[in-house]
Amino acid sequence: MSIEKIYERIETQAAASADDIIREAERQAARIRGEYAKRSAELAESLRAYAGKKAGEAGRRLVVNEQLELKKALLAKKREILAGIYDDARKRIEGLGDGESAGIIREMILENAVSGREEIVVSGRQSRIFDGKFLDSLNAGFKGGGAFTLADEKGRFPWGVVLREGNRVVDLSLDVVFEQLREKVEPRIAALLFPETRRE
Repeated sequence: MSIEKIYERIETQAAASADDIIREAERQAARIRGEYAKRSAELAESLRAYAGKKAGEAGRRLVVNEQLELKKALLAKKREILAGIYDDARKRIEGLGDGESAGIIREMILENAVSGREEIVVSGRQSRIFDGKFLDSLNAGFKGGGAFTLADEKGRFPWGVVLREGNRVVDLSLDVVFEQLREKVEPRIAALLFPETRRE
């Protein structure tokens, strides 16, 4: 299952909460943009007043420094909002029921396995999901038939699996999947929340 499909599935499963998060993020973004515009206007007025009294390089430096501080504050706020959205998405993934988690992980394994003989390192928290029925379904679902096995040790990650065979390792743990997910959706979320500042 592709990262986009995983995101769509999670988003569909918790659409109401996702809408609430987006609405709250948009509300905060609008407030930040308003504050930014107000402070920029105040800064421009200060510059005019300052220039009337004391024109020169020192005045221009003061304004440039203040503008940089404003942009840094806006960027920090944008990161804070995006971090909140990602934290909520992570909690949703970790909070999926055993059945849905098993279905998603099974599809991820089938899409990313190479030989069908990989050893599967499972999350210690999710070990109950990976029973004989799961392995049977996985082996039956692999093209030409699989021979997957479970590793004796458990992974220290909260969700997902790692596939191993010889020197080949395919990391499908939550951290890696989520980082790929974040790279895919961040430009879309940032453009939605901050359309006029997306090029900054």
